[in-house]
Amino acid sequence: MESIPRFPREGWLLCAIPIVLLGCSPTVRVTTPEPVRINVHMGVEVTEKQSVHAAPVSPEIAERRRLRSGEIQGLKNAGVIGEDRDGFLAVVNPPTDPSYKQFAEHVVQDENRDRLQLYMAQTKLQGKTFEEIQDEYARRWARRAFPGEYVQQPDGTWVRK
Repeated sequence: MESIPRFPREGWLLCAIPIVLLGCSPTVRVTTPEPVRINVHMGVEVTEKQSVHAAPVSPEIAERRRLRSGEIQGLKNAGVIGEDRDGFLAVVNPPTDPSYKQFAEHVVQDENRDRLQLYMAQTKLQGKTFEEIQDEYARRWARRAFPGEYVQQPDGTWVRK
């Protein structure tokens, strides 16, 4: 007669441990007592846009200024030019390289010519003096300047914003 094989005591113990552990697993809750909330804070800047009916500046001037804006920003980032207290651009730190200096002066001259036409058109459109328009735009350009750009103070000193 064949005998039934017997497991040693340790064998029963090895089989019993996983069974006991599976029966004792902790309960994990995947719900929350309150709904999850996400707070999103956004800033909004409101700017005044000109009326479509009152086009004070020719489209050519607006297009030239738009195309020149990258060059102006590059010169501002380099600390070469800044916004002066009269609403125009000025060379603050002239470059030592003659061709780069000439480039910067040319960009400033072209932009200031177009800004002058813009100010004159706004004077007619708004019925204000040239100085009032100039002051408004000088404050606007200074307010829009990025940190690190040069802005001229009312007393004539240049500071980095």
